[in-house]
Amino acid sequence: MEAEITDMEKDYIKKLKDYKSALNEWARGDRSSGEISDLRSYINQNTPYVRKLVNRAGCGKLMTIGPPPAIGGLLLRDVDPFNCVFEAPYGIDMRDVICDMIDGTIGVIQSGELPDETDTSSRTLRTVRSNSKVFVVHGHDEEAKVSVTRFLEKLGLTPIILHEQRNAGQTIIEKFENNSDVAFAVVLMTPDDIGFAKNKDEEAKSRARQNVIFELGYFMAKLGRENVCALVRGDIERPSDYDGIIYIGLDPTDGWKLLLTKEMKEAGLDVDLNRAID
Repeated sequence: MEAEITDMEKDYIKKLKDYKSALNEWARGDRSSGEISDLRSYINQNTPYVRKLVNRAGCGKLMTIGPPPAIGGLLLRDVDPFNCVFEAPYGIDMRDVICDMIDGTIGVIQSGELPDETDTSSRTLRTVRSNSKVFVVHGHDEEAKVSVTRFLEKLGLTPIILHEQRNAGQTIIEKFENNSDVAFAVVLMTPDDIGFAKNKDEEAKSRARQNVIFELGYFMAKLGRENVCALVRGDIERPSDYDGIIYIGLDPTDGWKLLLTKEMKEAGLDVDLNRAID
């Protein structure tokens, strides 16, 4: 049940809804040039007010935006969606993001939980990644690679498989580096090799391929541990110097799907947990 709200809070809600309506009307663009000019002026004049209110409610976000895979380009960090209403980076429409923030702010107001203007504790902006690319590191387990790739696509993400990218005359390491501008990395640690210390073949253990271990370390350094997750199949040897990395078992009941989705969501990727259990 909604809390009883004051006249001032009703005015906040009206202004937020009017601004949201103006954004949607701008997107339609079915008006005369004079009306469009007036609408643009209205949005520009009211953006500072709406941004301030959204941030006050703790609903403000900053975006990390990646270019479309087919185009390439720089990864843009800490982008304020309110600054991109008329000039969307890489053509990515920020209107839905702003409308979601406004809806969240209205919900905060209606619940009676809008902080006082002097309270700055709720104003730390959360960074959300719009870069949908996820690098899939894999060995020889084709079934695991296909299963994980199809699942990422189901979540609306773009899986990057190195051998599927064009060569363009690059060496393997150049090709790897040029395709590693991603938001997250999923590393498939499957029992493809066997290893043991010299003269201790009785201690042989299954292990992932060397390229998998190398790429795991690369992405830990490039993206940070929180943006790397290892999916492990079977009883395999794990690298001793990789403490802190998230390991999830590739279980036959597909429980890994929800766990992986939670890790990616926590890392800031825009994924729907409901899709992981459909």
